[in-house]
Amino acid sequence: MITLETQISRHNKDIILKATAEIFKEQTLEAFGLKTAKILDIMPTVLPIVEAREKRLDFVFLLADETLLHLEFQTTVPEDILRRVAYYGARIVERHNREVNTAIIYSGRIENAPAVLQKGSLTYRVTNVYFKGMDGDKEYQRIKTKVERFEPLQEADLLKLIFLPLMKIRQTEAEMAIQAAELAKAAAGNYTNFAIGAIVAITDRFLPEEYKKRLLEVLRMTQIEQWLREEGREEGLKEGLKEGLKEGEMKGKLETVRNALLKGITPEDVADITGLSLEKILEIKRELASGIC
Repeated sequence: MITLETQISRHNKDIILKATAEIFKEQTLEAFGLKTAKILDIMPTVLPIVEAREKRLDFVFLLADETLLHLEFQTTVPEDILRRVAYYGARIVERHNREVNTAIIYSGRIENAPAVLQKGSLTYRVTNVYFKGMDGDKEYQRIKTKVERFEPLQEADLLKLIFLPLMKIRQTEAEMAIQAAELAKAAAGNYTNFAIGAIVAITDRFLPEEYKKRLLEVLRMTQIEQWLREEGREEGLKEGLKEGLKEGEMKGKLETVRNALLKGITPEDVADITGLSLEKILEIKRELASGIC
């Protein structure tokens, strides 16, 4: 079973973002009232800060016009929302040195929210997108009918499917997230598994823990779960390599390196962990391939 704490909240969060990137690439969010250039890729969303902590944003997209779109999802209107996104925007500029625009997508329960922060010399504007006019229940039934008829979902259908939890709905966002993920899993098509990953990523911040675990259960037997397991295996091998170095010290370092390479750890990772040069690691790998050692 995939557990939330060890598989999603830490290093495997990037696996979910990888799946999300597959859904958003070459798309725009114009159907939801957000007019931008096409999305090319998802940028790193962890911002290291001085206090030795990390701030993870919702999404930062690289657009076709070379600008960045910082996209946040909100089911409430926190008092500090504009101060927070202005801070993030400044950090994104510092890290990537590109133009940044922030858009905040508010769930169907939100009617309005502030869009401009003015503090002396600082002015920060965001684009607010409200899903209050989108009938999530109606969209769910429409997509469900297509799935039951074994009709393939179009790109617009997939985008609406992953945003269902944020639309105006009768049930809670958490309940709709589960239903949307199960519907995505039942649908035919190459991108439906990636849609589940996108739903996990979008709802991760505001879903209660019990619903997150249920949502991750839906990932079972999908491409996303396979990625998670592979990533977990690789992390385990790296930890084993570190322990082997501690026990063997310098005397057994080369043997430990050989074992690590045979188990599939990349030469770059072996070099980082052991402190040996990449050239030395590649030399040992060539020797292993030729049967010398």
